Amino acid sequence: MAIQRTAIIRGPGAVKFGTVVIHDASGITAEIESSTQEVPSSISGPLDTIKTDQVATVGLTPCGEITADILAALYPHQTPAIGSSLCGVSDTALVVHSLAGQKVEFANAFLSKVPDLLLSPVKTAFGAAEFTALLGLGKAPGDSGAFCGVSSATYNLNYPDPEGLTGVQYLGTFGSLSIPDTTDGWTVSVELSTDPQATDNLGTIDYTLQGVTVRAKCTPVGLTEAQILAALPHTLGRGTSLRGDNDLVIAGEGGLTVTLKNARIVTGPLAWGSTTLRVGEIGFIAQRSFSSGVAGALYSVELTDSED
Repeated sequence: MAIQRTAIIRGPGAVKFGTVVIHDASGITAEIESSTQEVPSSISGPLDTIKTDQVATVGLTPCGEITADILAALYPHQTPAIGSSLCGVSDTALVVHSLAGQKVEFANAFLSKVPDLLLSPVKTAFGAAEFTALLGLGKAPGDSGAFCGVSSATYNLNYPDPEGLTGVQYLGTFGSLSIPDTTDGWTVSVELSTDPQATDNLGTIDYTLQGVTVRAKCTPVGLTEAQILAALPHTLGRGTSLRGDNDLVIAGEGGLTVTLKNARIVTGPLAWGSTTLRVGEIGFIAQRSFSSGVAGALYSVELTDSED
């Protein structure tokens, strides 16, 4: 019997992470992986295959809506608690709700890939984000609601708000160095280093935060050789700390401000040619400050627009 076209399941949806709704730019994917291993036998080869773990990843590129709640969900660990649980003391559910009225709910999820910030008048702020889903707190595989489930419900996650979706102009400031324009905007990357935590009976139940690295890059327009050379750490001695005295502040006209604390320029190539810009792509890295042995913030992403 031929399949009816009405039986083909398709269509868009949205993600709800905790209480925050995130609409995507180009689709949502959910991959549920059951890890396996073979039971070997030297005389007859593998005798069986057994399940060893369960992990899911949900990926999307946010469409560009910028609210304080979305920024808080997508840019955590601004003052990182190294060694802490990424799942936290209570579960945060992640729901993918289709416009057609089906909900796939993961009991316990955390943001495992922070989206790049793409700061340009012709870009819409976000790169790809990824969430990792694990067993719920105190749950074992097979328990009701332990990992994921499906239910029917009328779509209620609204639609993207076009307000603030278009790009705005950004100004970079680093000490006395001003970067009013670039060839292709700014890219800010927040990289998480994590370590899975597993038990023999349950498999992976948590991840530990090992480290956070924050970088920014752009190809500036109009900077001179002298400005770049003065900003680079080439005059520092070997073994000298790269913790700087200045923050890198990238401020948008729409109110979005990104700050890399105690930043330092670490790359700044120069080039010569008939059509080549003198200054190539420059790169910054953030460093934490310490006061009385207490580590401060590494970066911040915030809205200063009073209308938000």
